[in-house]
Amino acid sequence: MEVGLYGNTHGQSYRDDVNMFLHHTPAEQMDPIRVAQTAERAGIHSIWYPDHVCMPYASESFHTANVSGQRAYQRRHNMLDAAVVMGAVAVHTTTLKLATSVLIAPYRHPLSDARQFMTVDQLSGGRLMLGVGVGWMVEEFDAVGIDYEERNRRTEECIQIYKASWTGDLATFEGNYYSFKDVSQDPKPVQQNPHPPIVFGGNTIRGARRAARFCNGLYPLFLDSHVEAGRFAPLQDEVRRELEAQGRSPADFLMLCAATARITDAGDPAAQANPRLTCTGTAEQILEDLASFADAGFSMAVCMLDCPSGELSEQLDQIERFGAEVIPEAKKLKPAGDWKAVT
Repeated sequence: MEVGLYGNTHGQSYRDDVNMFLHHTPAEQMDPIRVAQTAERAGIHSIWYPDHVCMPYASESFHTANVSGQRAYQRRHNMLDAAVVMGAVAVHTTTLKLATSVLIAPYRHPLSDARQFMTVDQLSGGRLMLGVGVGWMVEEFDAVGIDYEERNRRTEECIQIYKASWTGDLATFEGNYYSFKDVSQDPKPVQQNPHPPIVFGGNTIRGARRAARFCNGLYPLFLDSHVEAGRFAPLQDEVRRELEAQGRSPADFLMLCAATARITDAGDPAAQANPRLTCTGTAEQILEDLASFADAGFSMAVCMLDCPSGELSEQLDQIERFGAEVIPEAKKLKPAGDWKAVT
């Protein structure tokens, strides 16, 4: 089993017993190049960057990351752009894979996103993993002039356009929202098998169905405080049904997940709590939780590291401790089932 890292380009994360939040972190306290290089040295498989265009000052939208629906972001919030950061990180790392968690597809024209992320794959020598989602904040859709109710159907068209742009000599598409004929996007991504992997970020049956129809993997979020690793078994069942209908095999489909995490010493209250926050505590306790995810079929857990201080030093310390105490043993965990293992 591999361990990924949720990027801190929207701020260091912290949580209480119910919700996850993000600090309004100064840009210099994000330092994405240093974080990525530290993650690479630690043996982190990939780093996953979040995506927003803007942050509405007030929002009544239900934030799907939190079971209460409370927004994790502050009213004015520092956010670095995922594609720009990934391009910079690409040329300062050599093995770390670069991913989005997740790109909100409807916010931008899909030809533009296809070009940007092809560039990331080129600059990184073929290390892109594209996480895609439909979005959740109504007010942000209003700000960019896209109908929130169209987000699901638009996302499906976007994914088809990414693939068409990355694989064909000329791309043509005729949909309800996007239409073009015989356009080129060159060069193509480095990854041509047949294109960089696309995973769908979603926690619903409809999202699982969309992942199986249009993508190479499913990426649900275990971001609440206390989770059962088997919670998303119904989603996996739906994926299997849809893949079978298409004549595809689970052996060609990735099953990934994300969870909050924090490594502590044995005497820390977080390690002694009952119930204990998921993926929180000593290395041994975290490995117990990761083993549960592996038993549920997941071949990677992307960890959003809990850093209550908001300081870069705490983020780096957490990464280094994961590298020394967790990752070598996590790599020995074999995911259950016949899903494709992340490489």
